[in-house]
Amino acid sequence: MKFKIGKKLFFRKKLSIRWTVGKKLVGGFLCVSILLGMVSFISYYNINKVEESFSDLVDRRAAILANAKDIQYNASQQVAGMRGVLLQEEGSEEIVSTAINAMNEEIKVTYEMVQRPELLEALQTLQIFNAEFQSNADAVINLMKSNPAEANRHSVQVLFPLSGKIRDISNQVAMDQAHNMEEGSKANSDLVSSVLTTVITLSIVSFVLAIVIGVIISRMITRPIAAIAEGAQKISQGILIEGDIKVKNRDEIGDLAISFNLMKQNLRHLIGEVGMNSEQVAATAQELSASAEQTSKATEQISMAIQEVALGSEKQVQSATEANEAAAEISRGMNQAAVSIQSVADLTMTASDKANAGNQVVSQAVEQMNSMQRSAGHTAEVINALGEKSKEIGHIVQMITEIANQTNLLALNAAIEAARAGEHGRGFAVVADEVRKLAEQSGNAAGQIRNLIGEVQAEADKAVQSMNEGASIVKEGIHMVHLSGESFRDIVKAIEQVVSESQEVSAIIEQVNSSGQNMAEMMEGVAHIAEQSSGNTQNVAASAEEQNASMEEISASAEALTRMAQDLQDVISKFKV
Repeated sequence: MKFKIGKKLFFRKKLSIRWTVGKKLVGGFLCVSILLGMVSFISYYNINKVEESFSDLVDRRAAILANAKDIQYNASQQVAGMRGVLLQEEGSEEIVSTAINAMNEEIKVTYEMVQRPELLEALQTLQIFNAEFQSNADAVINLMKSNPAEANRHSVQVLFPLSGKIRDISNQVAMDQAHNMEEGSKANSDLVSSVLTTVITLSIVSFVLAIVIGVIISRMITRPIAAIAEGAQKISQGILIEGDIKVKNRDEIGDLAISFNLMKQNLRHLIGEVGMNSEQVAATAQELSASAEQTSKATEQISMAIQEVALGSEKQVQSATEANEAAAEISRGMNQAAVSIQSVADLTMTASDKANAGNQVVSQAVEQMNSMQRSAGHTAEVINALGEKSKEIGHIVQMITEIANQTNLLALNAAIEAARAGEHGRGFAVVADEVRKLAEQSGNAAGQIRNLIGEVQAEADKAVQSMNEGASIVKEGIHMVHLSGESFRDIVKAIEQVVSESQEVSAIIEQVNSSGQNMAEMMEGVAHIAEQSSGNTQNVAASAEEQNASMEEISASAEALTRMAQDLQDVISKFKV
């Protein structure tokens, strides 16, 4: 996914011009600056145009109008001076000469400023008329010296009409220039209005364009950022199901949107993975808790069974002790019987008298033999029960071994899940390792118990075999005692057979005594084995209690892990993916 997005961004950069945010801002300000430059240039151009028109109006046209009025004045001065000449007033000639020269100068200056052809023609006419006026004025001045009447006539007929023409033309020039001044002033006013209209229009257009450009650039920047901000707010609320942000910008904001979409996709994937892992951790913790509970129950059952075995072992020790005492008593009885038989052999003569006493002794011997047979049978039953208990212990030990193997497997799975959980599963990994060690110790202890049980069963089988042999011997002894009874009953009739029968009985008693001693030694061995079995059973019970405590710790840890997984699922449930 990262490769596709990176490739798409690369081709977008390669196939088109990348308008970054900085370029857009610079471009917008550049457009506004160009508009301002255009407005400034047009304003400057029109202002220069107005200034030129106003300068032409104030400097050139006003000067032409002033010169036209000066020409009018000089024309009046010419007439006034000539009248003074005709009246022979002093200084009149000088006035006429000054007015003529001033008019020529003003006509010359004005002619350089005038642009319209009709004014140029009028100035040329004034210049001609002024030259004629000067020549006629000189003629009148000369005539005044020789013929004043002719001078007056020439002035009236020629000079004054010529001066009137000069005044008329100068008046016309002044009126035309005044009218031209009004038109120029109006044109300047119109130009100023046009310039103001143009500047205001361009300013408004520039302002509107600047606003439009600013709005466009602002929308190009703010809309994607607002969309990204809205997406970030939804992510902060845990909503990850919204679609990707679609931004057409080919700038840093577009890159930001692409990175934001990629971040949201990665976050959605991460939340999904964490959710799945938390569910697996919760399930594993529940399984571990259930397994620990089962193991704890099995351990309790094992402990109860071992306690029963311990009680059986104690009973076995007690029975073996009683059997040992019975065997000793049988040995003492056999010794007494041997002494009695010897006495019978020695006191054959008094056998008849002692027959009744001998019969009683035989009866006691029969009862003792029956008691010994019952004790031997009870001991055999106890040993058989010990064998059955040993088998049950073997089954229980096998169950402990299987539970230890299953616990070891669960500890291994828990260690794997803890490794997947990372930092949060480190404590659980330690607990799983301790569980694995306890499982291995339980397996080893179960193996030792299985070996001990095998030894106990082997010794019990030997004891059973010995007890069976002892039972056979006891049966044979009972049979012989019955024979002895019959002999005692027949002792009166066959006293001569007493010695031989007594010897046989003595031999049998010795054999029974030897068997009783062997049985006593075997009972001592059985008692010793029973004591060892009782001690081992107590050790197994202690190990079972330790394993039960370990299972309780594992159960507590599993419950804590379940709570942690539930808390993690509660946090993840806030996200909608």
